Amino acid sequence: MNVKWIFFIAFFAFSCKKEEKKMDYSLYSKMDKVKVVDRKFRPRKKVTIPFSYNQIYDPFIRKSKGINSKAQYEKGLWTNLKIKVLDSITTNINVTSRKGRRKKIVKGFPVIIENTSTTRTMSIPLHRGCAKIIQEALDKKNEWVEIEHFTKEKIGDFYYEIPPYQYIYTKIPIYEGRDTTTFRLGLLLDDSTFYSNTYVSTIQQWMLRK
Repeated sequence: MNVKWIFFIAFFAFSCKKEEKKMDYSLYSKMDKVKVVDRKFRPRKKVTIPFSYNQIYDPFIRKSKGINSKAQYEKGLWTNLKIKVLDSITTNINVTSRKGRRKKIVKGFPVIIENTSTTRTMSIPLHRGCAKIIQEALDKKNEWVEIEHFTKEKIGDFYYEIPPYQYIYTKIPIYEGRDTTTFRLGLLLDDSTFYSNTYVSTIQQWMLRK
């Protein structure tokens, strides 16, 4: 085959290749206007997730009379979900263990959970309005260790729909510690777990015990 034709076919195939559309996070930045605190989270034992106040935020929703039409009890698709920790940005998060207690606000990272599909709605399981997310960290053996526990409560689960090419966001705490290591965030999806990008943060060594 003529070299020119080979070049033309290769160029045409490359030109026709669908470019991945980048998600616009500007709506998140408009919603999450908070005063960032200097205090990091320093628990005495592994904490139970989700925090009472760590709800998801949906920048695309319009509530009518307080009813959220995206909440449902029927499981849907989740294969096109993507989770991303925005570790270059700091925010704050309420890590109060129970409602009614004195607020404990600490520094945190924003977390984006997006539907990368342009045609199909995805569904994410929530517990009492919170995403089922667990931070993991690498120990000295280069093994992943869950540094948080998920609640054993069986009441409060439902699903939340994320339309095509939209996202929700939530927050995770930044832990205080003298040591640094690599982290990742696990999103529990029924019998599967989706993992985020890795990021570096601080930790106390006792939290890496299995």
